Amino acid sequence: MMVATTLSGAASCAVLVVALGRFLRRFHSPPPLVSVIVPAHNAMPWIEEALESVLAQERIQKRSLEVSIYNDLSTDGTTEAIAKWSRKLKARGISVAVGGGPRRSPKETPGGDGAARNRAVQQSRGRYLCFLDADDVMMPDRIARQLKIAEKHPNAIVGSGFFRLPRGSTRHYTKWANTLTSEELYLQQYREITIIQPTWFFDRKVYDCVGGYPEEKGLNDMVFFHRHLDHKGAELIRDPKELVMYRYTSTSLSWKSSRREILRCRIRPFERRVLMKWDNFTIWGAGRDGHNFYKELSPELKDRVVAFCDVDPKKIARGFHSAGRVIPVVHYSKVKPPIVICVSMGRTHGALERNIDSLRLKQGKDYWHFS
Repeated sequence: MMVATTLSGAASCAVLVVALGRFLRRFHSPPPLVSVIVPAHNAMPWIEEALESVLAQERIQKRSLEVSIYNDLSTDGTTEAIAKWSRKLKARGISVAVGGGPRRSPKETPGGDGAARNRAVQQSRGRYLCFLDADDVMMPDRIARQLKIAEKHPNAIVGSGFFRLPRGSTRHYTKWANTLTSEELYLQQYREITIIQPTWFFDRKVYDCVGGYPEEKGLNDMVFFHRHLDHKGAELIRDPKELVMYRYTSTSLSWKSSRREILRCRIRPFERRVLMKWDNFTIWGAGRDGHNFYKELSPELKDRVVAFCDVDPKKIARGFHSAGRVIPVVHYSKVKPPIVICVSMGRTHGALERNIDSLRLKQGKDYWHFS
């Protein structure tokens, strides 16, 4: 009995020594340079391909990488896949941090993308953060290329070109996002996020300055994007090369926000950064988008709307009526800046763009696109 007790005590000590060694290696070894942030919820079968793409990274030492995975109460094989790939990554010299775990009670509910990203960032140690959704894939040169940019631009969200799988998914949006010029990344920021979340890479201080992601479900990337741009010196930079395969699946629609929620999320930063500086302005587009934009304005800014403009004679004759107020609708040729354009680009066979060009106005000064 005494021998058995002694052996048991020795085994316990050995376990403690191993655990202590792991702790010391993690918190006293040099921190990794880049942490790959992977939020995961029911990510099978894609997460294995995502983590394999980390192993495939070129032109960067594996020991300078860390993969930080947060398992947001998965109920499929995600937990087992994380364990398997953690071993593979560590065997190649890549450090791994895993948080969260599988769902164990029906009462537990996933925190969502924003919360999972925050937990993964909080448990990571790298100076630079590379975001990889569990159903996406990085090209082999992604980290090396984006790291080179981020080192020179510590206040930038660095993105990249991307392609969708299946090919052709969200064709119009993909073409728009992949063809924006460096200037248009700023000029079209109120239409949509001009650098998509699955391609984000930046210095940790960008994350700290913003304060992390909001944890309400939906729109957390858009809120983060605009909070970043609220700060003086904030930059947006996109490597034009397609460095991410952005998968389109049925789960891509999870927690999809309504058109009105998206409008409100875009209009608040537009008000504080642009509209509050204007004494008055005109809304281009007396249709649905223009009406919805006006309705979501703060009362103070509604009072600054002096006109709508359009090409439709019926709308011009009718005017715009709201809460007892009648706002004139004028022909676009008579409009005076500044102007908010609430008509979608690329949907009028070039007519909108030609009409704007005919007025010889400067984008970002005389007018902003909002739709």
